[in-house]
Amino acid sequence: MFTHPSESYLVFDGMLVKNADDAGYANADIITRTNNAMMHLFNNIKYQLSGQEIESLFLPGQATTMLGLLKFPDDFQKRTGLNQWWFKDSGTDASIAGNNQNNGFLIPHGYIIQKPDPKGTFSLRIPLKHIFVFCDDYENVVYGFKHQLTLVRRGDNDAIFRAAAANVGKVVLSKISWYMPHVTPNLQEKLALYKTIESKSSLPVGYRMIQCESISVAQTRNFTWQLSAKSHVGKPCWIIVAFQTDKSGDQQHNPSIFDHCNLTNMFVMLNSRRYPEIDYDDTNFSQQNFSRVYGHGATLRTKFYNVEELISSPNIIPSDYKEMFPMFVFDVRKESEKLKNSVTDIRIKAQFSANVPANTKAFAVIISEKSSIFQSDGQKMRVEY
Repeated sequence: MFTHPSESYLVFDGMLVKNADDAGYANADIITRTNNAMMHLFNNIKYQLSGQEIESLFLPGQATTMLGLLKFPDDFQKRTGLNQWWFKDSGTDASIAGNNQNNGFLIPHGYIIQKPDPKGTFSLRIPLKHIFVFCDDYENVVYGFKHQLTLVRRGDNDAIFRAAAANVGKVVLSKISWYMPHVTPNLQEKLALYKTIESKSSLPVGYRMIQCESISVAQTRNFTWQLSAKSHVGKPCWIIVAFQTDKSGDQQHNPSIFDHCNLTNMFVMLNSRRYPEIDYDDTNFSQQNFSRVYGHGATLRTKFYNVEELISSPNIIPSDYKEMFPMFVFDVRKESEKLKNSVTDIRIKAQFSANVPANTKAFAVIISEKSSIFQSDGQKMRVEY
């Protein structure tokens, strides 16, 4: 079969119900899902072609939320985003009324709780390119591969956001379906493709891959983090860092928003080279001085997809960046070519104006360039590194 993984997608069917008795919620119950909730239901999602790992993403909830906030256009949630449970928060409260109304809570609440019959029923379509950068990059068809996904389930708490008065909820998944497009080439193309396969050709394949790591941050003003070398099998091109204080493991907290923790400076060391070369040491969130770090995040979409900045509106306005989505983006694509095939030592260093609050975690999303070979044995293809 000729298949097209770039256009494949997952469909999740299930219900959001009360944990105690599987009963549905009433319209007045202040509960909904978190933004990008389906990804928060898994610890790890792995994609393999004929037994060879293409990408393995740990912490897909935080990882795809961080990258999605930076790469999706602002109107994505108003169109197809809600169909994959993507509607970013406009406030920090679990509320459907009042001055602190959070559209990221209110609109999904109506979509999930008020409109379905029975209440809480859902069916979501999540493109594989939302999870794996390989599918976002590699748009060609592939032949003769066995496609395999492994999804490791975790608890429900990070997928649910509720007020204290609402009963504890759970997400019941009744079915997961994977839709993979099959392609039928015309006779001329099919003949050329079969000749390539029968001649035992080697096809070089280049793409980007995503990894995510996390660590607990001590209550200190200085933070140094050495990322695991085993995760970086390719040449890093983007590193995105974010912090969360007491956001995970409790349905009354929201793991899809982040904290600046009064950060004043941060830089990344790749082996002996530093990014950025000029410090962010003028950063002061309380004084609204974060224009440089915001600007580097706001322009990632244009560089990631090579589109014009004027037609690529960022997903985050400065005020929301400060209050809910402070992420620190490092463009490391210009790393020295002599280090391209060597193990890259990655260190993150940060300073804060006060001690980091207790129960704070740091998350690092690393997007790397990776090279593989699709090797034909005369009948089918295999992946080689």
